[in-house]
Amino acid sequence: MKKIFFVFLASVLSLWAKPYTDMLGRSVEINKAETFVFVGPGALRLGAYLGLREKIVGIEKLEQMPNAQSPYRTFIGVDFAKKLPVIGNGGPGKMPNLEALLNVHPDVIFTSFIPKDQIELITQKTGIPVVALSYGASYGGKGNKNLDEIKASLKLIALIANQEQRAEVLVSFIQEQEKQLSKIKLPDTSVYVGGVAYKGIQPITSTEVDYPPFALLGIKNSVFKDNPEAKGHQFIDFEALLKANPELIFTDMYSRAKIQQDYKENKALYDTLKAYKNGEVKEVLGFNNYSTNVENLLLIAWQIANYMGYDVDIDAKAQEIFNAFYPKNGETLLEKLSYKLGAK
Repeated sequence: MKKIFFVFLASVLSLWAKPYTDMLGRSVEINKAETFVFVGPGALRLGAYLGLREKIVGIEKLEQMPNAQSPYRTFIGVDFAKKLPVIGNGGPGKMPNLEALLNVHPDVIFTSFIPKDQIELITQKTGIPVVALSYGASYGGKGNKNLDEIKASLKLIALIANQEQRAEVLVSFIQEQEKQLSKIKLPDTSVYVGGVAYKGIQPITSTEVDYPPFALLGIKNSVFKDNPEAKGHQFIDFEALLKANPELIFTDMYSRAKIQQDYKENKALYDTLKAYKNGEVKEVLGFNNYSTNVENLLLIAWQIANYMGYDVDIDAKAQEIFNAFYPKNGETLLEKLSYKLGAK
């Protein structure tokens, strides 16, 4: 009798279910969206941007660890995160613990960097709707324009979680930042970015072909000027950097210790580079930690513009950006992160 009742109840609920198309093109039916779990790199970050902190009922263990590279974790708070039930270890392509998911039983599971076959398995085993998000082709998604994919993912979450107004404000802000950055006229200087975080801190030879802050400013990574086929993250040979010999080098601040140590051990080699010889090596924030921190990405673009001669108050810009992503908490969050931004 109970089984018949639950089958009947499921049938009734399905009549109220609303279909959504996720970022992998899957149709997902959802009849209730009040509690959530975010699985995979970057998923929880988007929920934090949209103010869904209080509706999270489970969390990946990795997301409980504080990390200055990921402002959203500081915003969510270590104490709050550690009170939530753990639903898996976390990590790219890592399956959550299905039993733990069933125990917290969210209305919706949002995923990022989880393959479609694993998503279908989670749905089948738990009966919980699973919605795939995307950070773009370079970061586990499908579309080539990463920020467009992120904005679409924000709108999708908002549509499901009834946060459309918040998403509209945030997406409009991102678009306005893109517009402003695209209009900046910078000198024709050869540039390179090194030490780009990729599964942890990396040496100066860790770089990106289409480094997103460069793309926002319409400038190119000089190491790949003769290699139009190159894409995504790359570990280059130091000889390639010597050959390109860029006038200006940017380094990811989170790889500072590794780069400094390598410089000490290979000072003569580094000092043959024009940028090192002329003191034109500038440090910028990192943005890629458990996928893209969009607030940092935008701020890095402004840092680079400033280093290249564009007059902008970086500290004020940081406050503007962080207040947009974390309303009423931006300035406090920046103080907690201890970013040192303004000096050239």
